[in-house]
Amino acid sequence: MKDKLYVVEGSHDEALLKHVYPEIKTISVGGSQIKDDVLKFLIEHQGEFEIILILDPDHQGKRIRDKLSSVLKEPKHIFLDKEFSRSKNNRKIGLEHVPIEYLKQIIKYEVKESNVQMLSMHDLYDLKLTGFEESKDLRYKVASHYHLGHVNSKTLLKRLNWLNLTKSDIKRVIDASS
Repeated sequence: MKDKLYVVEGSHDEALLKHVYPEIKTISVGGSQIKDDVLKFLIEHQGEFEIILILDPDHQGKRIRDKLSSVLKEPKHIFLDKEFSRSKNNRKIGLEHVPIEYLKQIIKYEVKESNVQMLSMHDLYDLKLTGFEESKDLRYKVASHYHLGHVNSKTLLKRLNWLNLTKSDIKRVIDASS
């Protein structure tokens, strides 16, 4: 079994993970820009580790996640909820600000990318997850249930498909939250 390597944005993120899990293996991409040596290391050693991306739920985190996902073969993802990632003064968002109890819960929810398309945008429309006044609230409920972070319709579809969920799986979540 491969060791897990958690990829984070910065040194404060690494410090939080190591505070909670002293034996955890982490690597920082170096902030908002991915350092070339870190990218090269991840590409060259991805066969030796199970790579898990746990990045900030903001624009920079998404940009870094997209870049790493495009060059790594099978990274897994952990998505943070913005609600639990805000600094005390609400000015910053990031892993370094999450409460320890939330971190202990969310670290269990690794999502692996998949090319299987169980759902379509038409299914999201049928479930009122897109195209309706209440769609944003319903997407939030579904994304929260599956720990998928902040999503728009397109991102929700992609991440639900990564989980190989069916339309009836999603309907049960929506019905349970009503």
